[in-house]
Amino acid sequence: MTSIPILTPNRRWTSVAVTGSKGGVGKSNLTVNLALSLQRAGRRVVLVDGDLGLANIDVLLGLTPPRTVEHLVRGEADVDELLVDGPGGIRILPAASGVPRLTRMDPDTRRRVLEALTRSEALADHVLVDTGAGLNETALALQLSASRVIVVTTSEPTSLVDAYASIKVLWDAEPSKPIDLVVNNVNSAQEADSAYGQIATACRHFLQHEPGWLGSVCSDPKIPGAVRQQRALLDLYPTSPAARCYERIALKLAAQSESVPGYGFWEELASNTLEETYH
Repeated sequence: MTSIPILTPNRRWTSVAVTGSKGGVGKSNLTVNLALSLQRAGRRVVLVDGDLGLANIDVLLGLTPPRTVEHLVRGEADVDELLVDGPGGIRILPAASGVPRLTRMDPDTRRRVLEALTRSEALADHVLVDTGAGLNETALALQLSASRVIVVTTSEPTSLVDAYASIKVLWDAEPSKPIDLVVNNVNSAQEADSAYGQIATACRHFLQHEPGWLGSVCSDPKIPGAVRQQRALLDLYPTSPAARCYERIALKLAAQSESVPGYGFWEELASNTLEETYH
C-alpha cells in the first residue's frame, strides 16, 4: 500500500471539495476512495455528501442512515447524531433524498445547517465534500469554501470542455483558489497526459494560470463491480489497478494539504452567499 505521511498532532485540518465536470465522471467513487486512503493512513476523515437533497454516498456504500441532514434542518437531530460509520472508520454525513429545499439551499436552510455543521470541524483532520455536479449555487458555495477543489473529468471532449468551464467559473469568483485536476477512466498514461495538457493549455491562454495535476484513474472493470456490491473499491479490491491510482492521488493530496492552512470551512460557507460569489 502507498505510504501517506502520518498527520502531525498540531496540524490543522483541511477541506477538499470534489466536483465533476459533468455527471457520471466518477467523482463520488474518487471521493470515497480518497477518504478511505487518508483514514487508513491515520487521518481522521469526515466525508460529506454535498448534494444535500439528492443522497448518493450512502447508496454507493450500501448504508441506511437512520437520520440525514433533513433531520438537522428540522431541528430533530444534532450533527453528532447524523454521522454514520463508513468503511475503514471514516465518518459520513449523509444527505437526504428528494428534498428540494436542501437542493436549493435557501438562506434560512443554509443558516440552520451551518450552525450545526461547524461542530464537525473538531471531529476531522480532513473534510472531503462530494459536491453535486454542475455549477448550481450550493455546489459553487461548497467549492469556494473549501481549502482546495478537485475537478474530476474524463478525456472525452465534452467532459474536458465542461471541466474548463468549471475551473473558469471558480477562478472568476476566486482567482487564488487552489484547483487540481484528476482525469478518470483512462486507458493509458498518454491519454491522461493529453487530457490534462488540453485543459492546462486552455487555462494558461485564457485564464493566465493552470490547475494542478493530481493524476489519473485507469479504466478498471473492478470499479463497476464494487459499485454493484455497494462497497468502496479500496475495501473490496485493494490491489486492483484503480485502487493503486486512488492511493497515489491521496498521497499527492496529503502532501499538498500540508502546505495549505486549514480554516473554518462551515463558517466560510455561511458567508459565501451567491452575491458575494459574483461580486
